Amino acid sequence: MTDEEPTAEEWRRRHFETWQWNGRPPGEDLRRRLRHSNVLGLLAYDSDLVHDLDAAEPSVQRAVASLAARRACEAAGLAEVPWIARALTDLAEGRPLGSPFDDQALMWQTLRSDPAVPQRAVTKGVPPARPPYFPPPPEPTGWEWVPEAELSDDDPEGTETGKLLGRWVRTAPAAGRRSPSASHEVHVVRMAVPAGAPAAPELISQPHFALPAVPGAAEADPLKAAVEAVWHAVNGCGEHWPELLEEIRAVLAGSARAGE
Repeated sequence: MTDEEPTAEEWRRRHFETWQWNGRPPGEDLRRRLRHSNVLGLLAYDSDLVHDLDAAEPSVQRAVASLAARRACEAAGLAEVPWIARALTDLAEGRPLGSPFDDQALMWQTLRSDPAVPQRAVTKGVPPARPPYFPPPPEPTGWEWVPEAELSDDDPEGTETGKLLGRWVRTAPAAGRRSPSASHEVHVVRMAVPAGAPAAPELISQPHFALPAVPGAAEADPLKAAVEAVWHAVNGCGEHWPELLEEIRAVLAGSARAGE
């Protein structure tokens, strides 16, 4: 098996990853650097931004991380709380964070117990709508797609739930088979249909969603720091996340023009 001929399992993984990344899957270095991060959450809001952050200089990534943490704290009313204000200054000046950010449990305990922390709620942000994931055939070749509109009326629907989208029908035998396997001649594709009315807007505790942007911005890898800080800031800003990302994009565009 060569790199040009991935296994069916690897091919399906790449297919799904391409959808996750909105048509621009990551290279190995980007995938490695953002392992164990919240990058998949940020992709839902702005997949191109992740690539733009990756293309930026480390100093710009650090500046974005610091800015995102500050904007998250400002939105949540935390920027003037003394221990958080000190951390924001440390981020801006490139110093490591001190207590309580060196102990996650202590950080949350301090947030809960400090009377200076405001009780503030915001409507949870909702990412832009995007087409649902459309599963590929079981293998890269040897299948033909028959959409639902072209299926005959007597085509059995079975007892599965969800909207029938169509079927992948085998047109050639799988590798190593003399003829198509009867149990694998048809691959049904359905899309789940949510039941009930749309969910009501959800209110979240803004300080609790915003504060993780601060330790996120202190990650050792500047790219991961930028992604983590922006992701938590998006959460902390709630329904106002578009304004935050617009500012982040302006910073990246300005640094790109300065480097020309």
